[in-house]
Amino acid sequence: MSYIRVRLIQSRNLLRPRQTLPLRDACSLYEKFHRFAPDLVARSSCRRMIPEVLMKIGKLRGLIYSSDKGKRGCPKSYIHFMEEEPLLACDARGRQLYILGGNYRVTRRGIEG
Repeated sequence: MSYIRVRLIQSRNLLRPRQTLPLRDACSLYEKFHRFAPDLVARSSCRRMIPEVLMKIGKLRGLIYSSDKGKRGCPKSYIHFMEEEPLLACDARGRQLYILGGNYRVTRRGIEG
């Protein structure tokens, strides 16, 4: 199990002119996907590099996730089957999963591809 330190920021303070374009894009995508603006954003320090060695688990055929998409505070479960199956792998110690490849994107409709 991994832990990430986060600093929460009120959503209304996010989009100042000095904020980066990726943060603005992420907030915009959040609003399109969930159909409401984020209350808070978690800034975290986490490993951003994929390790040199990964252990292949297999093909990722689908995802099951829970989201309050469409109605804040009322999460529903969603199942998404991958059309082009990405590779599911983990680090050499078996503590972090990685999704490699595939052809999918997150849109207003959900995960597509």
